[in-house]
Amino acid sequence: MKSIIIMLMSCLVAVTVSAQGIIRRPAATKPKPTATKPKPTVRKPQSRGSSAVRPKPAQPKKADPINSLAEPLRSHLKKLMADMVLVEGGTYMMGNPDRDRNDEYAKDVPHEVTLSSFYICKYEVTEALWTAVMGSNPSRDKLGDNYPVERVNWYDCQDFVEKLSELTGRHFRLPTEAEWEYAARGGKRSRGYRYSGSYALDEIGWHVGNAHYYKREVGTKKPNELGLYDMTGNVSEWCQDKLDIEYYHHSPSINPQGSDRSTYKDNRCFRGGSFCDEEKYDELKVYTRNTGMPPEEKYGHLGLRLAMSVN
Repeated sequence: MKSIIIMLMSCLVAVTVSAQGIIRRPAATKPKPTATKPKPTVRKPQSRGSSAVRPKPAQPKKADPINSLAEPLRSHLKKLMADMVLVEGGTYMMGNPDRDRNDEYAKDVPHEVTLSSFYICKYEVTEALWTAVMGSNPSRDKLGDNYPVERVNWYDCQDFVEKLSELTGRHFRLPTEAEWEYAARGGKRSRGYRYSGSYALDEIGWHVGNAHYYKREVGTKKPNELGLYDMTGNVSEWCQDKLDIEYYHHSPSINPQGSDRSTYKDNRCFRGGSFCDEEKYDELKVYTRNTGMPPEEKYGHLGLRLAMSVN
C-alpha cells in the first residue's frame, strides 16, 4: 500500500513539473509586419506605334527674302507686294457681248469661263520698278519714275518676271488673256461697263483724245471695281497667251491658259488699248481682242501689268 502511495505521488510531481514548464514557456510572438515602401513607377517610353499625339514644335516663320535686299530695290518690291490685289475666282462671259455666239468667223465670240483666284497689280509696271529690278530703263520716253515702262517685248517681260520671282520668292508672271479680261471687267464686282470701271472713257482711261499721244503717270484716273488703274488706256499690256483667233471656239472653260499655236507668225496677245487709240474704235473696250504682236517686237505704247499666283 505504502509503495502504491509513493508511486502516485511521483507521478503527481512529474505532471506538476511538466505543467509548470508549459506555463513558463513564453508564448510565441508573431513577427510584426514591416512596412514596405512602394516601388517607384517607371514609365516605359512610348513606342513609335503609340496612338498618343505629341504636339508639334512651332515652325519658325520663314524669312521674307525681300528684307535682305538693299535699298532702293527693297522699298520698290515692298510697295509692289502692297499693290498686288487679290482677284477672287469666279465665272463670267468672256468675249464681245454683241457678237453672235455661233459666229464661226469671229475671234471674240462670248463664251463662259471659270477662273481660280489670282493676284494682279493695281498699276502698270513703272519705269522705276523696271529699272530697280533690271538695272536699266528701256522706255522710248523716259518721263519719270511713276510713268509706265514701254518698249519692252514679250521676251523682255519673261526675263523681268523670272528675275522678280527669284528676288521675292513669289511666282510672278504675265496674266493670261482670260485673267486680264476678268480683272478689267471688275471680277465678281463687275457692273458690266464697256470700259474698265465706267461707261465714260475719260473718267478711267488715257486715250488719244485726252493724252495726245503721250503716256501719263499711272493711277491718275479713277480705278475700276477692283481698285485697278489704267486697265483701259495709257499703255497696252502684254498677256501670256499666243494669239489664236479660233481659240475662243474651243478653249477650256476652266482656267484657259491660251492656245499652243498662233494664227499670225508667233504673235502674243496684248490688251487694254493705249494713249494711241481713239474712242471711236473698239481697242479700248474690256472685251476687245486684236491681232497681237510678234514677241520680239518693241513699241512705245506697249508695256505690262504683273500677275501673281496665289500658291
